Amino acid sequence: MTKISALFYSLALLSLSVSAAAQDSQAKRTTFVSFGGSMGGDVLVSGKYTTTGKDFTLRAGQGLQAMLGLQYQWSNTWSAQAAVGFHFDKTNGSNFNFKYSRIPLEAMVHYAINDDWRVGAGLRYALSAKFKSDGDTAYLGSNELQASPGGIAEVQYMLAPLIESGPGRGASGGISLKLVDESFKVKGARTVERSGQHWALSLFSYF
Repeated sequence: MTKISALFYSLALLSLSVSAAAQDSQAKRTTFVSFGGSMGGDVLVSGKYTTTGKDFTLRAGQGLQAMLGLQYQWSNTWSAQAAVGFHFDKTNGSNFNFKYSRIPLEAMVHYAINDDWRVGAGLRYALSAKFKSDGDTAYLGSNELQASPGGIAEVQYMLAPLIESGPGRGASGGISLKLVDESFKVKGARTVERSGQHWALSLFSYF
C-alpha cells in the first residue's frame, strides 16, 4: 500500500467514525475557519533584491494559510474535523517574481484537556503544489510538486469556550499552534526532495 493510499484509507476511516458518532450520539456539527502563517522547511530559492540588496528566502514550509472545514463534537472532550485550505507565499523584485502555493487537506481528532486547552493530531496532504518563477528568473522554471502524506500535532488555546459554539449560540475560537511534517518532490525528478516541515500559528473560530 502506498503512502497516499494509506492516507486516503485513513481519511475514509475517520469520516466513517465521525459519521457513526453523529448518528449514535447526535454529535454537534460546527463550521470553522482559520487564518495564520507558517515558517520552516527547506530552502526553495534564495537571493538578494537588486534594488535594496536585502536577502530573501522562500522555504517549502512557509507562507500564509487559510482553512475552512467542519467539526463534529460528540462529547465535551472529543471531536473530529476535516478541512481544506490555501497555503501561499511569494516574493517580488524589480525584475523577478517567485510564487509557491498548495491546497492542503487536513483531518484531525481533538481532545479537550479543559475549557481552555485542546490537543489534536491528524493527517495532511497537499494538492496542486506549484512553484513558479517569472521575469529575469524565468529560466529557473515552474514546477509542479508531489507532496507526501504528512502528520500534524496541534495545541489550541480557547479564547472562548468551545462548548458555547454552535448555531444560535455565538462563535467560539482561539489560537492554534501546529507542527506539520510533510515533504515535496519535483514531479519527474523524484530524487529531489524538500522538507516542508513547519510550525504554523493561526487564529480560528467555530460557529
